[in-house]
Amino acid sequence: MLRKSKTIACTSCRKHKTRCELLDTTTIPVQCHRCTVIGLHCSYGEMLTPTVADSQQPPPANPANGQPIYSYNKPRPELPFPSRMPSSTDYIWEFVGQDRDLIDWSAPMLAIRNLAKLPPVPASSKANLSSTSSLHEISLPNILAPDQIHHLLAIFHLRYTPWLNFKLLRNPNSLLLDTVCCTIASRDADLNYTAPQPHCTSQLQGLTEDLVMRIIFNPQSAESIEAVQALLILSLWEPIDGSPDNEGRDGRVLLASAVSMAMNLRLNQASQKADALQQTALMNGGYLADEDVFALEEMREHARLWISLTNAESILCIGTGRVPLSRRSAEDRKLIEFPTIFEGLTDYRNLRLGLVAMQSTITEEGVGLRINDTSGIEDWYDEMTAILESLKRGRRFLLPLPVVLDHEHFFFHILHIYDGICRLLVFYHGYWEARAAVGHVPLGESWYNHFRPHGINVIADWGRDMIQTAEAILVYALQAELELLSTAPDVYFHMVALAAGHVVGVKFLMYRTPGGGVLLGGSDPLLRKVALHLAGAARGPGHAAQKCALLIHGMLAKWESRGASPSVFPVTASPSGFATTTRSPLSDHSSDGSSYGYMPSQFAPPELDFSMFLNSTMALEALLWPELQENEVLTAGDR
Repeated sequence: MLRKSKTIACTSCRKHKTRCELLDTTTIPVQCHRCTVIGLHCSYGEMLTPTVADSQQPPPANPANGQPIYSYNKPRPELPFPSRMPSSTDYIWEFVGQDRDLIDWSAPMLAIRNLAKLPPVPASSKANLSSTSSLHEISLPNILAPDQIHHLLAIFHLRYTPWLNFKLLRNPNSLLLDTVCCTIASRDADLNYTAPQPHCTSQLQGLTEDLVMRIIFNPQSAESIEAVQALLILSLWEPIDGSPDNEGRDGRVLLASAVSMAMNLRLNQASQKADALQQTALMNGGYLADEDVFALEEMREHARLWISLTNAESILCIGTGRVPLSRRSAEDRKLIEFPTIFEGLTDYRNLRLGLVAMQSTITEEGVGLRINDTSGIEDWYDEMTAILESLKRGRRFLLPLPVVLDHEHFFFHILHIYDGICRLLVFYHGYWEARAAVGHVPLGESWYNHFRPHGINVIADWGRDMIQTAEAILVYALQAELELLSTAPDVYFHMVALAAGHVVGVKFLMYRTPGGGVLLGGSDPLLRKVALHLAGAARGPGHAAQKCALLIHGMLAKWESRGASPSVFPVTASPSGFATTTRSPLSDHSSDGSSYGYMPSQFAPPELDFSMFLNSTMALEALLWPELQENEVLTAGDR
């Protein structure tokens, strides 16, 4: 009898005697589900390198989804690009490198998130977390004193709860939600108070990781309202562990688990139940029994939690190539519809939930539009135009709110960043589809001149709007108050980095035109100040604000060294083993002389390995951008 082959398991799963599951084999390197969720290095992909005998065979299929499993050392299958693409100097992301095709820039938010990862440190310098790897017998009261727990929960309530737009629903018999809230708030603890010591913070993070593993790998026993909220919070804010080799966990995976739990708990029906109770009250002349009043308020909070889940999933999935699992019902939309009057409105949670849901729904529809047949280009363009006009409507609703409402101004101001990234991603998708639809063009001709639905030079119109939108995102980020910006969900910093990358990409495209074009305007000082601003918002090494500040600085450094070396920017080796730039603006000071950002020497900007990322991206020919700027100047002169 033939002996069964042993199932491959990664090192971490073998150590914990855990089953190694592959739920997503589209990433490079391939990672098992457990390592993806808890943000660990996974050795699974490294064990897939084929032997010589296997090299002639097709890649094995994953039984979970039927998709092929690709080796870490094998290229992924090529994407369906047009038959002729412009030369490499015509790509907007060409400046990030051109050696290896590992990440698909058609999913720009996912690409930026990966680009913002810090490089791993040598094994000898990794922190020893063995003391926190097995915390099954440790609970929150064993780590923190009661006054510390109270202090951290107060911080979370004041600075982080407004991002969620629902009231946290606690189980008095569970410490799960309090543990997660304390872990996130510990990054923001008031140092003048009795704050947790570093070893306490490390234990908190280890305990949280252990709790997440229990929820993910035993969801039926862990399924609860508290578990849903805990996964939602951890999908938006990643604990800062101070280790630069921490690649982080995928918030989309955590959120997908939260959505599944929420649906099993019927949270997706909460708006419908609340609406039914409301209709009963109207039929009774506005009267409800005391128990129904309590049930109505509980259903409304459950509904807000569900809508917050759907919004968070949209925010994390848009621009990454993943379609959200959750959907907003008609009753959900009714609960958060834009108010007709503002007099007497003091609770702004539904207002923010509604604005995010509105822009998310429109954007998801926009990035889902495809040109399946060249005969349908004009219909596709009409649909895209309607999408962009709908986004303008949402922007109009949002615009006055940060200055006319009585409180929580910042939490409306910051929504301008999300509104801008929604518009940028729809344009980005439109460019990608348009270029693919044009296909082959005669040598020496520009592809965008062959894409004119209804005779309109749509690419020129969109190109101008894209650069304006990207710079507007940077302006809104720069205007955000540092103390509150530091509490933003991590994905907001990736949005700012994507906008910055787009601006730098356009600058390079213009520079590479004959005669060396220049993007007129204040983009250079804007990019520098944004990098400094994000560094100032960083709560420690490994915070998304710091990673994105380093990324933007790396892009700027590459731009500033464009004449000396078009492929790299100047670096020197630091004593810690990190490669640092010879001139780091992130070590500057603010105008009042105080330190501007958390940027210790061991976390100075690394030598970014831009060669890891696609250059086969959205094909924007370099000559397009000078033409757009010239046309804009002429148009302004005509006015």
